[in-house]
Amino acid sequence: MKTSLLDIGILLFAIGCGSGKLSPKAARLIEGNDVNVTDCALVQRVTGTASTSDSEAETHAKNAAREKAAALGATHLRWIVPCCTSVEADAYRCDLPD
Repeated sequence: MKTSLLDIGILLFAIGCGSGKLSPKAARLIEGNDVNVTDCALVQRVTGTASTSDSEAETHAKNAAREKAAALGATHLRWIVPCCTSVEADAYRCDLPD
C-alpha cells in the first residue's frame, strides 16, 4: 500500500499540533503480540517521542507512533519499547479475509 501525500500531510499536522487526539485510522490500530501478528506482514518499525516535561509523555509518544503506523497502512502494533518519552513498535498489516 502506498502512502499518499495527503496521508503524510495529515500525519505531520497531527504530530505538529500535539492535540493528543488520534486520527480515526490510528485509533483503529490493534495492539498485537507475538501470537496475533504471526500471519501478518511487517510494514516497518515506528517510533514516537515526547518532551520530558510533558506530564503525559508516554501517551503522546505512543500516539505519535500510532499515527506513523496508520499512515503506513498498518493494522496492528507490537510494542518493542512501550514506555516513557521514546517508544518503538513494529507496525504490521494483517489483512482480514474477504
